[in-house]
Amino acid sequence: MEKITSIKNERIILARELMTAKGRQEHGDVLLEGEQVIDWALENHVNIKYILVVDSSAEYARDKYRDKGLSISVTSPGVQRKITNRNYIIPLIGVGSKPDIPMSHDNKFVVVLDQVKDFGNIGTIVRTSHAFGICRIMLTSQESDLFNKKTIDASRGKVFSTECMQFKNETSTIDYLRNNGYQIVVTSPRGDTLQSLLELPPTPVALIVGNESNGVGSQFIQEADFLIQIPMSREIESLNVGVSTGISIYEIRLKQIMATIEKQIKSTLGRDMNVAAMLVQRALDVELGKVSELSSKQVVFMMVLKCDQEMVINNVCVQFGILPEDIPDFLGPLKQKELVIQRDQTLNITSLGVDLLGKLWFTIENTEAKILAEFSTDEVRELRELIKKVQSGCIKLLEPSENPE
Repeated sequence: MEKITSIKNERIILARELMTAKGRQEHGDVLLEGEQVIDWALENHVNIKYILVVDSSAEYARDKYRDKGLSISVTSPGVQRKITNRNYIIPLIGVGSKPDIPMSHDNKFVVVLDQVKDFGNIGTIVRTSHAFGICRIMLTSQESDLFNKKTIDASRGKVFSTECMQFKNETSTIDYLRNNGYQIVVTSPRGDTLQSLLELPPTPVALIVGNESNGVGSQFIQEADFLIQIPMSREIESLNVGVSTGISIYEIRLKQIMATIEKQIKSTLGRDMNVAAMLVQRALDVELGKVSELSSKQVVFMMVLKCDQEMVINNVCVQFGILPEDIPDFLGPLKQKELVIQRDQTLNITSLGVDLLGKLWFTIENTEAKILAEFSTDEVRELRELIKKVQSGCIKLLEPSENPE
C-alpha cells in the first residue's frame, strides 16, 4: 500500500476539494467519510477510486477490502484530519465516482424538493421516499447536492441508489412534470384540501415540498392540481419538512395505490407468474391431448417422480396443489395404466411410466419450442436464469430464520 505523508499529494488534494459542493460538481466525485459510508457505496455498486486509511487501521482495511480490488493508501492522523478539517480522525475515507443511476420508466410517484436547504432533511426525505418505493428525487436548483456528508448519513446511504434530476428553476421543473403527465400536489399550511380527504386520479403524482423557511415557491402553488395541508393543533405553526414529507408520502402513496388498485394487482409478480404458469399448463394440455389421455399436471408429476424416485401422497398435494379428496381422481388413471404404483402412502414410477415419458418427450419439447418461438437462444438462456433467481428468492423467504441466539 502506498504511504502518503504530504497534503500536496494529488489524492489528498482531490479528497479535500470534495468537501465542498463545488468540488463535487467539478470532479463528478464524492467523498466517503467513514467505513460505513464506504460500505453503503459498495453495496450500491459505486465505483470507488481509492481509500485513504490512517496507519493504525491499515491492516484492518487491507483485510476487509482484500477481495474488492480497491486501491488503498496509508496516511498519518494529521494528513487524515486535514482532509476533513474536523477535530477528530476518521480512520477510513474513500473517494468514489458519483453514481450514474439510469432513469427508470416506472415513476408513478416523484418527490420534488423546492429549495430545501437543510442537508439532514434532504437525507431524511430520500430515505423515507425509498421506504415507500419512491426512487426518484427532483431538485429545483442546480446548487442542490445530495452528497453532503449529512445527507448521506441521514439517508443511510440511499442517495447512492437515488435517481436524481436537477432543474434550473421552478419553471423548468413544472414544464417537465406537465410534459410527462404528472399531477402536481403541493403541500402548504394554506392548502384548501386536507390531504386525508384528497381524491387522486390514477395518474402519476409529483409531491412538491418546500424550503424550511419560505415553503413552496409561488409558481408551484399557482400550477398546483391539488394544494393540500396536514391538519395540526393550532399550538403548532408548522412541522419539520422531513417529518411533514414523510406524513404526506405515506398518506398520498396509499391513496395512489388505492386509486390504481386494479392496475397494481394486474402488475404484481405473483399474478404475472401465476397467469404465465396457467397458460403454459393449458398449452401443454392441448398438445398432450392430441397424443395422450393424461393431463399436463399428471405428466409433470411423473417427471418429478422419475427424478425423486419416490414421493409420499401428502407431498403430491403440497407440490401440485391437489386437494386430498381429489387425489384418487388424479392418481387413478396413472395406477390403472400401471404407470405408477402405490405402496401404503408412497408412490413410485414404473418402467411403463418411464417408457411413456420418453414417448411423450417429443411432444413436451415441441410445445416448449412453440411457446418460446419468438425468443432467441440467448433470451431463452436468460429466461431460465431469471426463473432460477425467482425460485432462489422464494426458497430464501421460505427457509426458517436462524435462531439469533
